[in-house]
Amino acid sequence: MKNQPIQRTSLSEEVYQRLQQQIITLTLSPGQKLNDQQLAETFGVSRTPVREALKKLEEEGLVVTKRGSRTNVTMLDATQVRQTFPIVATLHALAARLAFPLSEADITRLIELNQAFQDAITHEDAETALQLDDAFHGLFLERSQNGQLTDTLNRLTPLIRRLEYAQFSRHGHDSVTDHQTIIEACQNGKIEALVRATEHNWNGLGRHLIASLEEDTPCDPS
Repeated sequence: MKNQPIQRTSLSEEVYQRLQQQIITLTLSPGQKLNDQQLAETFGVSRTPVREALKKLEEEGLVVTKRGSRTNVTMLDATQVRQTFPIVATLHALAARLAFPLSEADITRLIELNQAFQDAITHEDAETALQLDDAFHGLFLERSQNGQLTDTLNRLTPLIRRLEYAQFSRHGHDSVTDHQTIIEACQNGKIEALVRATEHNWNGLGRHLIASLEEDTPCDPS
């Protein structure tokens, strides 16, 4: 069977996903300049999919294009994160409400994910830990069967995941305990306790991370 050529939209999406991951994990550091020609050469593509990917990242608030078409990774912004966390917390709480009740298999999966999450924290593996945290909360999103809710959170989450990665060593263990509270609410069939625990998890994390950011954020380079 003849292979079909990769469509430009596929290239753009792949470049976007790679750049997004590099920004979230701080491989591309806050304030770093991005050159579309250099990125095109690195990824082995033309400049067009790179520019499309950068446009999407700008819409998410992860890069900014300044005067003269200069593109930089955005700085970690306490105000932006402060505005985003309450929305994320509310939407995740809504996902938990819509997903309730979970099956026994789903609850078992949450227990497994939280244990793996704790192990990743113990081994100081931030990237794996955050992927597991996404999977934990992603189960509720999947069971909510609400595409609009999922799409909105997918757009907002990268803004705060980057800060979680930067401050991972300070706050990871708190989320393990919060996850356990969420699991217990599911096991006990208490929907309001589940909603409160989910919202508490995200809002509590937000307060910790914003406080840390306000202490540590360097000045924006000129």
